[in-house]
Amino acid sequence: MQTITIDPKVTFRRSDRLYMQFMEPLGTTDSSVEAAWDHLSNSWRESFLEVVRDLAPGCIRWGGIYTSFWKWREGVGERASRTPAHNLLWNGMETSQVGVGEIVDFCRQVGAEPLIGVNFAADGRPRYINPPIGDSRAGDALEAADLVSYCNDPDDKLRRAHGVASPYDVRLWQIGNETSYPPAGQRFTYQENAEHFVEFAQKMKERDPSIELIAWGDGAKDEEVMWAESVLSAAGELADYVAVHMMNQQPVAKPTILEGRSYMDDRPRAWDEL
Repeated sequence: MQTITIDPKVTFRRSDRLYMQFMEPLGTTDSSVEAAWDHLSNSWRESFLEVVRDLAPGCIRWGGIYTSFWKWREGVGERASRTPAHNLLWNGMETSQVGVGEIVDFCRQVGAEPLIGVNFAADGRPRYINPPIGDSRAGDALEAADLVSYCNDPDDKLRRAHGVASPYDVRLWQIGNETSYPPAGQRFTYQENAEHFVEFAQKMKERDPSIELIAWGDGAKDEEVMWAESVLSAAGELADYVAVHMMNQQPVAKPTILEGRSYMDDRPRAWDEL
């Protein structure tokens, strides 16, 4: 007879960032942000806040592909002077009533840490650098650094002019989102991803050396290499994390249970395929 002893003592702290959620304006496809905002009262809908509090995410990431054409200055300051923007991926218009301050306020109300993505030179995507309507939506390293100052510098003149005396204190930032996913020629190369990350990271950390930065590290469908190696080699200690969304993984089994929601019907087979 064997005796098994289970020691429930906690030997390490679980990161609050382990269970995260994601927020991106999805235009007419799914008005996830606009529908959660009450334009009559200029506040988040209480029913929305209640659901997110119940889910209790430790961290909420703002951005996604929207950050490839997001101009953060359009969503700060007086509401009447904010600039609506075309959603170049999902169609429709974004009112810009949900901007930097509203994102941070939402995170505070639900007890989550904010993670903000920056406009990483439009991730090298021509469709956002030269859009079919309006001016270029590509951001640069200075624009990203200014956003860090707006959020974290106690003396930032623009934020204080907007009536916000205390800094937002955003610690976690992402530079590059799904940068490798479009076909070659419609995005940065992995070398450009690494070079531009260093440029952005240096400018951003000049404004606040204490921030943590996430680099884009997933691979492309038409390449054998993961981008993490090149960006970490170039960035060194400038990169605190790498993001890998794993969207380019292809199921080996044919037919597969991993497409759609079929995996819900046969969990053991799903695990075998994974």
